[in-house]
Amino acid sequence: MSKLRKSPGENVRITAEAWYAQVAGLPDEPVPEHFQGREEALLEAMNAGGPHAVRPLVESWGLVWKVGPRGGITVDVPPWEGDETIQAGKVD
Repeated sequence: MSKLRKSPGENVRITAEAWYAQVAGLPDEPVPEHFQGREEALLEAMNAGGPHAVRPLVESWGLVWKVGPRGGITVDVPPWEGDETIQAGKVD
């Protein structure tokens, strides 16, 4: 039995960092009040309109929508800005 693969742009992958930072909160801690309902909102958006409905939702939470070279979609936290030593891989 072969696996069915979705076409590029139909799968949305949310990184663990993005999931805990902006959707579900940290494990073993109560869900922050402003995160209440975000998991359900993601499911509703995906069921209602697929990736086209999910994108504005996750971007409204400050997450970044990335499309890979093969059309795969990843939702992630934005890169750190303003700290050039971290961006360059240097730690003082």
